[in-house]
Formats: sequence, structure tokens, C-alpha cells
Amino acid sequence: MPQRSGVPTWFPLAVVLVLTLPAPPAFAAADTAGVRDDRPGPAGPGDVRPPTTPTGLAATGVTGTSVTLTWRPSTDDVGVVAYDLYSGRTVVRSVTGTTATVPDLVSGTTYAFAVKARDAAGNVSPASGRTTATAGRPRAADFTVFGFSQSDVNQEDPQVYELVPDVTIRAIGKWSTSGDEAADYQFDQIRRYHDKGIAFMGSGTASVIFPHDFASAEIFDDMSTRDADNNPVPHDEFGFPDPARRGNMFNPNYRRYLLDWAKIQIDGGVDGINLDEVNAGFSGGQKYGFNGNEGFDDYAVADFNRYLLAKYPAFTAADWKSRFGMTDDNLVRGDVPADDLAHNFNYRRYLRVNGWNLDPLTSENPLAGEWGRVTANRMYADDMSFTVSYLRRYWKEMVDELRSYARSTADRRLLVSSNGLLPYVDYNSVGMYPWNPDEQTPDFRGADYVPVVDGHLNGAKSLQANYRYLKEQSGRIAGDVPVAVFIDWPNDMMTNYLNLPLAEKQDYWRIFGAEAYANGIFPAFHLKDTLGSPTAEQSGMLGFFRTYSQFYKDHRSLYRDNDHGTQTVRVGAGNISASLLVPRGGGARTVHLVNHNYDRGPVPQTGFPVEVALPSCPRRIAMISPDFAGSEVPISSCRNGQLRVTVDRLDYYNVLVLT
Repeated sequence: MPQRSGVPTWFPLAVVLVLTLPAPPAFAAADTAGVRDDRPGPAGPGDVRPPTTPTGLAATGVTGTSVTLTWRPSTDDVGVVAYDLYSGRTVVRSVTGTTATVPDLVSGTTYAFAVKARDAAGNVSPASGRTTATAGRPRAADFTVFGFSQSDVNQEDPQVYELVPDVTIRAIGKWSTSGDEAADYQFDQIRRYHDKGIAFMGSGTASVIFPHDFASAEIFDDMSTRDADNNPVPHDEFGFPDPARRGNMFNPNYRRYLLDWAKIQIDGGVDGINLDEVNAGFSGGQKYGFNGNEGFDDYAVADFNRYLLAKYPAFTAADWKSRFGMTDDNLVRGDVPADDLAHNFNYRRYLRVNGWNLDPLTSENPLAGEWGRVTANRMYADDMSFTVSYLRRYWKEMVDELRSYARSTADRRLLVSSNGLLPYVDYNSVGMYPWNPDEQTPDFRGADYVPVVDGHLNGAKSLQANYRYLKEQSGRIAGDVPVAVFIDWPNDMMTNYLNLPLAEKQDYWRIFGAEAYANGIFPAFHLKDTLGSPTAEQSGMLGFFRTYSQFYKDHRSLYRDNDHGTQTVRVGAGNISASLLVPRGGGARTVHLVNHNYDRGPVPQTGFPVEVALPSCPRRIAMISPDFAGSEVPISSCRNGQLRVTVDRLDYYNVLVLT
């Protein structure tokens, strides 16, 4: 039988960190300041053996003014009682676990850290290896636990301080009533985030606009997207009392408006900006049944002329007429300014004359393919149509300007993210909602990320293919950046989740949250939306999140910078999704097993084999899980890289760590 140890392989015990840093006054005034590393020896003759050296010291979370560090525990013949964090020869904190946040750092300053373990007799281990981090420069690659809690710009969610994620995807959001002035915000909460080692993401909608956002009706009209008849497109589906529309990023004035409020958030100290629904101003809304009749304002139509001239520089009048059915009185011209729509090509007039003004993307329109069909919250890497090409260009310009602004005004790196799969981001955060394009189904609803049958969780369904699709598409679009998924709202997926019984809400994360981790992406634990739905605390989930997420914090090194392994994992039992993750920088390969044998609760599976062909046999195999404490050493055999492991029991999720 497998041997279960009483302590996890990386069980959080106590560690000592050594920091070499130019400490600001508040940091130097810590109550342990002045304590040197030449601590007294053992108090008596009994225990004279020091703990082993702490290993694996790493900066796992960096904010504007703090650094969070983790390490693997030391061992001792009697027991480790504390870990001391050092700055040079000065102890700045003592902790009992294997993680600690160092606050009150100076943004832009690089600090060096080390850690020592101490036992009850005063024996001190050798110092760990040093690690360095620069305050004010959080790296998305270090994030493992994502939280989702969105508040209005003048609100705060104390649940975040209970969960203590590495980052909230968007802690505040400018969506409707305020956010254009610095006085609208409650920026003092950012320090509370940083004191906990949590990165703070500001945010706002990049497309929804309201009349009160602008000084006059004329400005509001100028910022609004238009249909093919040049009429503003209403977006009443939001349910706000004010008439909502979509702003158009082809309008330079609108881009400036977005940048202005984003810079207010940067000035307030946010670690990053998440811009929501960047390309949503092309759907047509409910008025046109979301058929794409939107985005045809003067700014976009002028850019369309530039696009056509650049793509077909040698076209003559005859070419434009034969290829696209243009007429002598409405031709693309290179000798007339592109925005002179009275004398150059006017795409709206072209659509109206041909009777396509109510359905511009009809297959009958020979220019529809050139214009392109925008997919909400996606910028596919291989889409070179006009709309996506220019959206990609303007998006990059905005991202570059925001990052440059943060560097020039605060000497710090700004994180950038958005809702969906976009380029030029530090991480992609993907809202899970119906009608997305990521899984085509017979009813065209797309991927079902909260599967429910008769009001109960359908844990028998696997989302592995969907999660892998998101990771692979993100890689093609944005490169090797993390991908986080969150339950978006308002939609029936969120409604289904909120209506689950409490135990099945927990099972959703034990199964589908685990399956996200198992396939190299990150679930964002849901704390709060902006509609007044029950919060995690109100629904009884906060304590579960706090306990459950600790497993991923303790084993964060296994979940970062992974690729899907090409080898097939064979499992000798049904209803189990299996995956192999391979770290890019070297380290432990991991085999992940998620149990989908479920009927209003998990049906455990026992005594089944797992087989995978590897380049070489591992030296050691450990099995860990959020479902049991400690680690197991399962029965295994390996010859010529052909690994076979017997799993004694799988409740929800097990991980085989191969070293």
C-alpha cells in the first residue's frame, strides 16, 4: 500500500528570511530591528543540532510597496519553531510558516532576501540562498491564486483580505456613475492590499458609455458607435436607467478619454489596469440582433479607406469596380484624404446603395470579408481583417502609453490585462459566459463552464478541452502569459452557480477549479460581483476558499510556467480527466487526475493504474492533493521511461509530482 506521511512534501512550517535592503523609516522601525544574525547558541546541553537549510526561497508576489516570499520548510530532530527574515544582518520579521510579506518597501528599489530556520533550543540553520525582488514591479508569472471581487471605484471588499490571493483580476471598476475624477476613488485600500502582499488591479469598461460621462450631448454622440446608416446604436441590454451606448476605439478622442481615467488610477497607485470589453463596439446590440451592424462611424470608415489603400496599393479604378462593385461616384482614391468621405470612398453609402445597410456582414457584400467580423473579447492572431487589424493597433498604442506613463511618473511597471484573449497583456483574464466562440455546440451557446442538470452540478462533464483551447489560443495571441478564468455576469452561468447548494458550490471549485489548474490555467475564486448577488461570505463560501486555496499557495511552484505535455496519460478507470504539465524552465513534471465520477457528490475511485511514457524515469514520485493532508508515496514502477503508478484513492483531484 502507498505510504502516507504525516507532513506534506512542502508543508508550511517556519522559515527565516534575510533581506539586504535600504529600508525606509517605517521598515527600520519594526519591533525586531537591530537583532543581529549572531543569535545565542543552544540554551542547554540537550539539543545541539541546527535545522536544515531552508530551500526554494522565491519572491512570489510583488506589489507597489511590498514583497511576498515563500520557501520550503526545514527539518529538525526536535522541531522548527520559527523562521527569521533578514535584511543584511538585521532580522525584520519572525514567522512560523513558510510565507511572509515584507511591507513598507520603496517602489523601484531592488531588495535581496535570505531566510534561516530556528529551533526551540536556539539553534539556527545556515542561510538559504538569496533572492531579489524589485518593489513596485509585480510579475504576473508569479501569480498562482487569483481572486475575483469587483467593487465600484469608491468601495472596498474586505473578503479579499481573508482569501489573500496573489491578485484580484479587477478590484475596482469604472463602469457607470463615477471614476473620471481622482476624488471618486478610495485609493487608500491599495495600501491594505499591499500590506497583505496582494496586487491591486484597477479597471473599467473600454466600450460602454453613458451621457453623464461627457460634458455635452454632442460629445456623447461623437464618442458613440454608429450603424451603417450613421445612427448611434443603443445598448439597452445593460439595464441601466441611463441610455447606454458603446464607444468606438477608432475615435482618437475616445481613446484619449479612456487613457485619462486609466491614468487617474495609475496616479492612485494601482499595480495594473484591466480594460473590459475592449472590442465590444461592433456587435449591433439587441436592435440588430447582434449581427455586427455597428462601428460604421466616420472614424472607422476613414480608417477603412486607409486599410484598403495599404492592402491594394496598385489598384486602379477599374480594379476597385471589378473586384468590389464600387461605382465611379464612390471609389477608393489615394489622391484624396481618407477622411474626406464626401469625395473619397464612403462605405456607408456603398452599403445603403446595395441594400446591405441593415445587414452589412451579409455574404452578398464583397467587402464584408475585408471589413471583418469582430468576435467579442477576442483578437485572434491570424485575423488580418480591417477591424481586427486596426483594433489591435489602437489597443497596442494604448497599452504602450499606459505602461510608459507608469514608468515616467512612478518608476514602476504596470500590469495590463483585459477580459478575453488579447495581445500585449501581462495575463489574460477570460470571462466565462454563454455564446462565446470557444466551443461550438448544436445550440450555438458555446462552452458550458458551469454545467448544471436539474439545478444540480454536472460534475461528470469535463472542461479539459475548453481550458486547453483557451491556453493554446492565448499562447498564439499573447505569448506565454498566464490565463485566468472567471465566471462572468450577468448571465445564466453565474445564476446557475449562485443557485447551487452550498456543498455543490464547493464541488464546482474542487472539480472545475482543479481542472483549470490541471491544464495550466488559473481559476479566479469568486468573491463578489457588482449586481448585489450574495457574496462568498454570505453564501458560506469564504472559509472554504481560504482553506482550499492554501493548497495551491503551498505548491505554487508546480503551477507556474507550464506547457501541456505531448505524452498521453493513460488511466485504468473511467470518468477521470488526466493531463501532464511540463515546466518550461525545468523542474518537476506533474500528472494531474480529476475525478468526474460524480452524482450530487463525488464517487471516489480506488486502486487504478496510471501510465505515461516519459523521456526518462523519475527518481522520486509523490502524490499530493487538496483532499488530504501530507503526501503519499504511491506504488510505482518504471523502465525505459515507461512509468506506471497505482493510485490508491481519488476523491476530487490528485497530483503526481515526478522528480
